[in-house]
Amino acid sequence: SNWQLELNKFANPVAAAVQAKTFLVFGLTLCILLVGLILFGYISARMLRPLSNLTAVAGEVAQGNLDLTLPATRSRDEVGRLTRTFDTMLDGLRQRDFIRDTFGRYVSPEVAEAVINSPQGPALGGETREVTFLVSDLRGFISMSSRLPPHVVIDILNRYLERMVDTIQQYRGTIDEFQGDGILAFFGAPLAAEDDQERAVACAVAMQNALVEINAEQRQRGLPELNMGIGINIGQAIVGNIGSEKRTKYGAVGSTINEAYRIESYTIGGQVLISPSTYAAVRELAEVQGTQEVQFKGLEQPITLHNIVGIQGQYAIALPVKAPETVMPLTTPLSIECFSVDGKTVSNQAIAGQITHLADTSAEVVIASPVALHTNLMLRLLPKDEPEISEVYAKVIAYAEPLELTDDQPRVRLGLTSVPDTAQRVLDQQRTTVS
Repeated sequence: SNWQLELNKFANPVAAAVQAKTFLVFGLTLCILLVGLILFGYISARMLRPLSNLTAVAGEVAQGNLDLTLPATRSRDEVGRLTRTFDTMLDGLRQRDFIRDTFGRYVSPEVAEAVINSPQGPALGGETREVTFLVSDLRGFISMSSRLPPHVVIDILNRYLERMVDTIQQYRGTIDEFQGDGILAFFGAPLAAEDDQERAVACAVAMQNALVEINAEQRQRGLPELNMGIGINIGQAIVGNIGSEKRTKYGAVGSTINEAYRIESYTIGGQVLISPSTYAAVRELAEVQGTQEVQFKGLEQPITLHNIVGIQGQYAIALPVKAPETVMPLTTPLSIECFSVDGKTVSNQAIAGQITHLADTSAEVVIASPVALHTNLMLRLLPKDEPEISEVYAKVIAYAEPLELTDDQPRVRLGLTSVPDTAQRVLDQQRTTVS
């Protein structure tokens, strides 16, 4: 029994120590587990949150929404690299859509897709390159618009522009802008090709042929016909994305464009005039019907413009062959008043004159004061028995030999560029009187 007392005496302290150590180990284990769970939760959150964000963004992208922003990450692990890679991909998709939207409004789908898939891509910031510019304008459209209801004017303009846009895109041209009834397009940007000049000239002829079809529709609708002039020029220009974040377009700037507008200003309805540089590029294929010597402001020497009636080669196309006009002398000259036209502005200084000879699209006129060759004029017809005054738009296309009875006054030949119905009736009556 004494032994038992001695053993019990030593057993209680040992048991207490073991028990204390057991609790200590158990506590440390719980702490380690708790810290492990906290670390696991923290690491999982850091990994799962970006993955969850990526999953959500991927779902939005799948729906076509690219206006998204991924949270910035500094992580260098796999999740961080995945996030940065996804962000780069998102930027690429935005750029692709931006290019498609930008070019899709101005070029054909084929050209837009080629630009997108090009390894170099378009130089949206701007670059200098050789470009072929095409400028078209309707003759007398403003005057015609003033005589028609607004909804009819818009309908005519939209049908006209729709056909012209289709034609330009068919020849892989880029539409820079519409200016009312005028169009500025160019070839050679964003994608350049060896046949840019050839396609531009063929496109101009195709546009004139398309206008013939439009005028057939105009006659069926009882509406006035349209007359269009086209000028083409080649030269260096800066092309690129022009505008701001709110409004942007792919366009061009440069003096070559101004020269193209000047060339177009010398045209009459149904005519295509090209610059010397353009003619040099297509001379082996171009079908020319006459030339014009014109003097540009700022140039010492006149330049020669070529009147294009067709082009051969891959894009072979021609204007309809017109029968020679018969110029008939009027038994009684038709009195007129002439007003010079600068751009869209009509002068208020009247020059008295008389129409002495008349054809379908031209007239010979005796005027009181000399006018320069290629001057645009508005003619106010003053028939004796016609109370309504009619207006005709014309261009001085040649000087005529003076008549014996009027050798003290200039005599010019005018190309009639816009003849409204009321004026057409007056002129038809004059032709009937002659016949």
